[in-house]
Amino acid sequence: MKKKLLVVLLATVVAIAFSFTGCGSKDKGGSSAADKEKTKAGGKTLIIKDGSWSGIDLFQVSDWNDMQCLVADSVLTKDPKTGKAMPGIASKSVWSKDGKTWTLTFPKGMKYSTGKELEPEDFVASVKYGLKVSPYKDGYSNIKNMEIKGRKVIVHFKKFHADTEFNFMTCFTGIIDKDEIDSMTKDDMLWGCHPYGAYYVDKYEPGAYVILKANPGYKTNNPKVKNKGVCPIKRIKIVFSGEDFTLAKGVQNGDYDVLSTVPANYYKELKKSDKVTVKEAAGAQVYYAELNTTKGALKDAKVREAIIRAIDRETMVKHLNSYEKPAYSLILDKCLNYDSSVPSWYKAKYGYNKDAALKLLKEAGYKKNKDGIMEKNGKTLSFTFDDRDDTVAKRVGQSIQKDLKAIGIEMKISTQEWSYVNQDVVDGNFDIAYLGLGWSEPFLLMDNFCMRQEKEKDMVSNLDPKGQKALIQKARETVDYEARTPIITQLQKKLFDYKTIIPLLAENNYRCWRSEIKGVVWATNGDFYLNDVKTDKNGNFRNVK
Repeated sequence: MKKKLLVVLLATVVAIAFSFTGCGSKDKGGSSAADKEKTKAGGKTLIIKDGSWSGIDLFQVSDWNDMQCLVADSVLTKDPKTGKAMPGIASKSVWSKDGKTWTLTFPKGMKYSTGKELEPEDFVASVKYGLKVSPYKDGYSNIKNMEIKGRKVIVHFKKFHADTEFNFMTCFTGIIDKDEIDSMTKDDMLWGCHPYGAYYVDKYEPGAYVILKANPGYKTNNPKVKNKGVCPIKRIKIVFSGEDFTLAKGVQNGDYDVLSTVPANYYKELKKSDKVTVKEAAGAQVYYAELNTTKGALKDAKVREAIIRAIDRETMVKHLNSYEKPAYSLILDKCLNYDSSVPSWYKAKYGYNKDAALKLLKEAGYKKNKDGIMEKNGKTLSFTFDDRDDTVAKRVGQSIQKDLKAIGIEMKISTQEWSYVNQDVVDGNFDIAYLGLGWSEPFLLMDNFCMRQEKEKDMVSNLDPKGQKALIQKARETVDYEARTPIITQLQKKLFDYKTIIPLLAENNYRCWRSEIKGVVWATNGDFYLNDVKTDKNGNFRNVK
């Protein structure tokens, strides 16, 4: 799964996109590339299908696939059940009571694939580098200064920000050797740096594959794995392309060992196969519609609410794949500060109710004309749905189109590549738009929903930008987690009451690997570790007892 934020808050932040580039001439995709590698490696090379990589400089890139985490550890890891921070590269993390001082410990004996030892100064240099080049630098821009004391780094903050620690649990904040940061150009860093991780890139064939080799000096403090040292699988080939049919058959017959994302159309088949292990692997991913309050009839809150009440999510998901479920909140259950009371509150106030929708339109002064379309003062009630050009999104658009037709609203559908939809929203050039956002902490989500346009006067779906901004700041600076959640809930409800944001779907994803590979460590949030895989004395990982 590609960890790309579906946001338009930052110009460089883009959508979680499962769009895979075509293979180069050496590997023409499908099972042929995998077969060739199997023959060569004799079962000692793990073959993984992943999305195309944009680079291995985790600070510089704006997207990151799950399997890239094999080459770059995060500073801390996240407990998939509680969301709390756990050791990763750092062995210890201690916060002061006021949240303004953070102490991280980096023990000796952890080496990069280059053979150099990881030092506390590398963390400091990496953070400073990230503050210059990372599209996600806002997540830790509140750092005032950093000091090194022995093997510890003491980080001082201007103010406590609740989302800072989370950012150091993500794939976009790891550690790179200070000497590389100081000596390499930005272009050279993209593919030539050596982040601290279990593996390193030995060979990269653009658009086709990467070959990874185990870091011989690797150690981790991650409590999720038993083996804290060098990974037992010494060589991995990650391929970037392949047809869904080829991938599904290939993982069953041994051409592939791991599929980072199970093709939705083959989920049931692979789930039934005794040769394949299928597990949930996704963070919080919400898809939603946004209404533009500056456009025609959408200025009327009753019309907006009628549209909201007309949408039947339960019927919608019957026409989608098994990965999609109805969403009745923006902060989902896999996200920090989730409030389980919000979905029931939303259903009661804004859930599907055709009669309520028709009543709202009547109150707004609309009547059906001879064609069954609502009309007022000679103008028909018609909107354009700015949709993404993918199968699920198109079906969502068609479902909403049918629902709105049932209450006399004509909705046309315009489809285009997702980034153009996002840009339309940033520019305010839309009626109703279909968007998505994947992130597992609430502040980037709230920043995005509340502060879409650059200037407050240009807001098209946030009717109280100053009020929302103040609430976000209050939540962000609240140190106590339990006290923070009600403020996040208040923010959500405030947005919903504008009748401009409509949560539609919560998307899940799945990963699979051959069942003969024993010892894979995984979690429902997408964690995937090879530290404990069983191998024989020759390095073979197949059917090892």
